[in-house]
Amino acid sequence: IMNTLAHQLAHSRLLLPRKGITAVHHQLSLTQASSYHCHHKRNFVQRVPYALFSSSKSDHNSTTNCDSVGLVKTNVEEDDVIATLTLCNPPVNSLSIEMCQSISSSLKIIENDHPHVHGLIINSSSPSVFCAGLDLSALHNPDPERLPEFWSSVQQVFIDLYGSRLATIAAIEGHAPAAGCMLAMSCDYRIMGTSAATGKKSGKIGMNETLLGLAAPPWMGKLMVRTIGNRATEKSLALGTLYSPEEALRIGLVDEVVSQDKVIIRARKEATKWAGIHPQGRVTSKLLTRKEHIDELLINRKEDMKQFCAMVQDPVLQRNLTIYLGSLKK
Repeated sequence: IMNTLAHQLAHSRLLLPRKGITAVHHQLSLTQASSYHCHHKRNFVQRVPYALFSSSKSDHNSTTNCDSVGLVKTNVEEDDVIATLTLCNPPVNSLSIEMCQSISSSLKIIENDHPHVHGLIINSSSPSVFCAGLDLSALHNPDPERLPEFWSSVQQVFIDLYGSRLATIAAIEGHAPAAGCMLAMSCDYRIMGTSAATGKKSGKIGMNETLLGLAAPPWMGKLMVRTIGNRATEKSLALGTLYSPEEALRIGLVDEVVSQDKVIIRARKEATKWAGIHPQGRVTSKLLTRKEHIDELLINRKEDMKQFCAMVQDPVLQRNLTIYLGSLKK
């Protein structure tokens, strides 16, 4: 099993990132979202035509922000309804506490400080990895005091992204295993790049935690069920399958596959289409269909954390992590 995992991930250079920033975040409730969009209807009507009909963007009134250690970069323009959130935690955008908190914080800043923004493209600064999933170094011989904080930050990223008022487009230009796949599934639309035409290897996407001895938490498994259906999820989780872009499209794990160099272009067009829908109707519909899933995690959050911490500290899993992390150093 460990050799299989090492072949799937280490061969693709899915290593571990450095640490970073701490941030405060909160979630936008359904009631807040509805009242927010009623209040900003006029701004939306005035600004949408620019996004729908302009073929070029203004080079002024642009705001580009990085957190203090550069884990996430955001780009917002005052005359554009589409913003960009770029994961830039090299080498593979692994989800540490700091990375998760930085994503949540950046997302909330865009939502709350830029009411004219209605669409968000999430991409990676790496051409080969969207997000490699959880930071395994945080799970290996973990600090019992820090482990609950780590898992809480992962839960919060899902809550914030899955329930965001923004129309979120995942621009997947490389690998997205495990929690990286969770990030993509939490978005409204997923576009994945393929290098098939060039003969190069394309990125892969899927939930492959089981190869390490981890089980996807209930809320993450249900997210996959909502995305690709029950039977496909059963097989995917049990076998830890990583799918090529074409395979992922076939089962509905991604919505669109384009050549690697066209991912951002297509993401921009798709985000513009989603942002062109009146926000009050779009956001309310989105949160009504997702509210039950979010509420279930909020109700069971402490129990979910307890189960995850117990699973991570299991001696068998720790032995597997030792072997796997050792294989990455060879």
